Amino acid sequence: MGGTNIDLTEQSRKYTVKYALNTAAGVKSLLRDRHKIGLRRFTGDTAASDILIDLASAINSAGLTERQTEAVALVYGPWDLTQADAAAVMGITKQSVGDFIHGAARRIAAVYERWEYGEVEVIAEEEDETIDEAHV
Repeated sequence: MGGTNIDLTEQSRKYTVKYALNTAAGVKSLLRDRHKIGLRRFTGDTAASDILIDLASAINSAGLTERQTEAVALVYGPWDLTQADAAAVMGITKQSVGDFIHGAARRIAAVYERWEYGEVEVIAEEEDETIDEAHV
């Protein structure tokens, strides 16, 4: 008797994440997950590349202050610091880092709103499901 290589649970391991990019909360979620979305580019997900290119354009168009840019880069960029660690690097309080990030997210969301961008969907894998709460 022959065997097959069919994964009957494949669909149950995938889910859709929606980002409402015309809201600060949606932008923060996208910033938090952008590394995971970036990895999807290597699986042939060209929409992931489009989302990240648009995010970079929105950030550049948002007119962020230097401190907002620094806070976003430290927390959501390659350093992936917690807000507490970013506060130590910046020489300010954790609350101030949160305020800078929230202000930046509002400005980025305003750019998406002008673009009438709305909501985007990303197909995620079950192993991507864990959310790093350290950035909150």
